[in-house]
Amino acid sequence: MNEQQIRLLKKIGLDIDTELDILEEAVGDYFNLHCLDENYIPNEDGLICESILDYIENSDNL
Repeated sequence: MNEQQIRLLKKIGLDIDTELDILEEAVGDYFNLHCLDENYIPNEDGLICESILDYIENSDNL
């Protein structure tokens, strides 16, 4: 994970050592509650959330 992703995890009370299924649920919830505008366009944090979720998805395939 990069610095932006780690910073966002810390912002929502998580760290890189958290289990991936817990990260996925928490980041997804944060994304849905805080990262979409009225047109459902992700803000800056939303883009980082998406990149974290992509990272988790790719990690599950290893």
